[in-house]
Amino acid sequence: MRDMEFTVTEASFLVDRSPADIQNAVDKKVVKSTVVKTGSRAKRLLGKAELRFLTMDREIGEALSGAGKRRLYEELSRLPQTATTARVGAIAVDLRKSDAKLRKRLRLLETIRGAMKMKGEEPFIKGTDVPAYQVAALYPAASIEEILEDFPSLKRSQVEHAIDFARAYPKKGRPYPSKSLKRGISDLIRSGVFDDD
Repeated sequence: MRDMEFTVTEASFLVDRSPADIQNAVDKKVVKSTVVKTGSRAKRLLGKAELRFLTMDREIGEALSGAGKRRLYEELSRLPQTATTARVGAIAVDLRKSDAKLRKRLRLLETIRGAMKMKGEEPFIKGTDVPAYQVAALYPAASIEEILEDFPSLKRSQVEHAIDFARAYPKKGRPYPSKSLKRGISDLIRSGVFDDD
């Protein structure tokens, strides 16, 4: 994994936990974050040690006490990037499985970013005129199969990438509707709103 820092929502995507879990871990000082000011806003960034710990924390569950988890995090913060084992007293924690998961998720994050083309501040699914957030807003109210019916020009992977992109980079401002125009009109017709009676 590259030596990088990630926003809370990127970290959430990479370790497959909710943004609230990540914010909570930072707020409770379970992990540290770097705070970067962008204009009037502050952004929290997390590095490799934090991602490793947040992945391990879920895997080890209650096996370590709170003090043990703090010691594990401190150890992960000191370890070189190539280390495959972390030691907490007499306990050795194998990092290979969690590091492999993180590398896989990082590759997926790079793939979904590459599958988008920015037009201003709006991400579009590359090779289309379809806004990624518009597609992502339909899920999970609509299944991926239903979204593909509404957008027949899209491939399944494009829909999945749009959903993942919106998770890692949530839309700012007013959200798109959770129902497509096509499905909304179809529902109205089925409900009898357009009946002549």
